[in-house]
Amino acid sequence: MKFKDFMSALDGEIKNVYLLSGAETFFIDKAREKIFERLGVDRATELVTFDCDSKPALGEIISAIDSSPFFAPRNVVLVKNAPYFGSEKKFERLESILSDMQPTNYVIFTAKAADKRRKLYKLVDKVGAVLEAEALRPWEVDDWLNEKLSSLGKIMRGEARQHFNERLGILPEISLWYLENELDKVALNVPGSEITAADLRKNMLAPPEVSNFALTDAIDERKPKKALYLLKQQARTPAKIPLVVTLLVNHVRRLLRAKYFISQGVTGRRLGEPLEMNPYIAQRLGATAKSYSEKILEDAFVELADADFMLKTGRAGVEVLERIIIKLCRR
Repeated sequence: MKFKDFMSALDGEIKNVYLLSGAETFFIDKAREKIFERLGVDRATELVTFDCDSKPALGEIISAIDSSPFFAPRNVVLVKNAPYFGSEKKFERLESILSDMQPTNYVIFTAKAADKRRKLYKLVDKVGAVLEAEALRPWEVDDWLNEKLSSLGKIMRGEARQHFNERLGILPEISLWYLENELDKVALNVPGSEITAADLRKNMLAPPEVSNFALTDAIDERKPKKALYLLKQQARTPAKIPLVVTLLVNHVRRLLRAKYFISQGVTGRRLGEPLEMNPYIAQRLGATAKSYSEKILEDAFVELADADFMLKTGRAGVEVLERIIIKLCRR
């Protein structure tokens, strides 16, 4: 089940076995805490925790899962980072225990990944419930954002929404814990009910002036002086140069892909799906792509590959990037 359905299901009957798997720890942590809340777990007397990163014996875990509670009404076992749901090994004893859990016993497994084809996964899905805690993509965050803003008693409209989407749209995926902490920070510094774009620029993430992505904005806006200034700012830390190269390569690749899809009749926000981007950001990228010729982008792509090699082998300095940036700005 996805997060929203999983959390709704927890309002009903509580299962004896749960698997919380996936990359988004925010969903896993929230689901685990709601299970504890629904069970009314006394963590001092009823909860036993194993972290499989410390390699506890499986027999010890099985014994804890199958033990009858003595001084508490229930026995709850949390098994963190469980490796069993992606393994080809057979876990017959564990499967037997999970198939016939004592009504007073509960076990919660967390796993970074799980294979739906494995027998153990199918068993938990049958007798209990499985959370698929997949990381959200930037274009999938709206529902979560609306709920978060509501919990903070804040609203975000117009320019602020656009700015927020722009910041997320450049990321391949996001950490909701990080995003929640950033929004909490913004809310603490905004006395009124509305969060503005200025509030986000001031309190959330990196300011545009020092953001790597301000470099591509300056190039797209044909502002060579600003772009070169931002490049020099990054060049003060040599370790950041490979990241700048990667950023430029990815941006040129996205522009080329946008031009291709536009040539196939895909325009506006519909570019979001094939480009795997927030529709608003994809629409803006498509409009920007029209200002570039295909040849300039293809040449830049090749030149960036050469620049990357020369920079890594010490055969050139940041000036090779300066020449490419100037050429893109003067298109």
